[in-house]
Amino acid sequence: MKVLVFGGSFDPVHKGHVALFRRAMKTICPDVAHIVPAYHSPFKAKSPTPFRLRMKMVKLAFKNCGNNIIFDDYELQQGGKTYTYQLVQYLQKRYLNPEIYLLVGTDCLNDVHNWKNPEIIFKNSVVVAGKRKGYHENPASFNHIFLPGFFPKLSSSRVRAHILASGDIPNTVPASIAPTIRQNKLYGLDVHDWLKAHLKTNRYLHSKNVAEMAAVFSDIYDVNVETAVRAGILHDAGKGFSGPELISFCQKHKIKVPFFEDICQQEPSLLHSFVSAWLAKHVFGVKDKNVQAAIAEHTLGSLHMSTLSKILFVADISSKDRKYKDAFLIRNLALQDLDKALLYAANRKLLFTIDSQKWLCPLGIDLWNHLIKQEK
Repeated sequence: MKVLVFGGSFDPVHKGHVALFRRAMKTICPDVAHIVPAYHSPFKAKSPTPFRLRMKMVKLAFKNCGNNIIFDDYELQQGGKTYTYQLVQYLQKRYLNPEIYLLVGTDCLNDVHNWKNPEIIFKNSVVVAGKRKGYHENPASFNHIFLPGFFPKLSSSRVRAHILASGDIPNTVPASIAPTIRQNKLYGLDVHDWLKAHLKTNRYLHSKNVAEMAAVFSDIYDVNVETAVRAGILHDAGKGFSGPELISFCQKHKIKVPFFEDICQQEPSLLHSFVSAWLAKHVFGVKDKNVQAAIAEHTLGSLHMSTLSKILFVADISSKDRKYKDAFLIRNLALQDLDKALLYAANRKLLFTIDSQKWLCPLGIDLWNHLIKQEK
């Protein structure tokens, strides 16, 4: 008896998943196919998307792929991290002498030998993989086959990043699951609702542009794209407050701000960065301290900026909605050298402040002096 099994977080399902599964069904011709959403993948943090919603989306996305499909909640029943070798053992017990075909993507194929108890997987199943263009066949020693043709380079993390950055659902997601995503405000749609309610339209659009620019820079400088997008979309969350409201908010929530008294007297709008970081943590549940720090530092910088902080600082001043002439130059410079772009961006901010006859915050001056010392 041929048993095809396809496991994954499916958070969310994308068209690459569906194309891979359809090809496997046609090639393997299994007697039965199990699609098994992960409850808690051993390789990832536990998904904030409830299992019931991921299972619902799986059923909708794969419903027309065959009549012999079992949407299996095995991992939910296990109630914790479940390893692939355990899934294989479960299927061995469920069926009499099954021929198990384990469906994976190309990236997984290269890593299967590092999974827990891989010898059990290799002894009792055939690994089935789809290839992407440009992939050179892995000289794997275990029993595996490649599906014919090539498959698009899609990932659920990219889908999530797209939705969080834009507030729109991309066409890489099956149309059948889009209503579920919208109705349950998944993958950042709730964030967009909040921003649209609290920010002016231009500021909201700017936030989206910064998130999209941060995503571009994250690919170049090896920063997690979802992390970069999260910092970008939330960086101006506090921008809807007036100066007095920002001061009151900082005092009420005891937000620590360097040169607080001076900023309150001279330029209280600068407090929005620190308020936005507080909102990211306490309203939107962002636990990543690098994201919090990047948001707090995106206006004035600091002497110890992470790569993420640099990306956000540069993306904010050079996003595509910025119309001044140097925005394009900074943007192109950042595609080549982030530190040089940061230096130029800090320079522009200082000159703009001086030309506007506004107060220079010591934090901005400290950043400039620090960057100049590094250059020398």
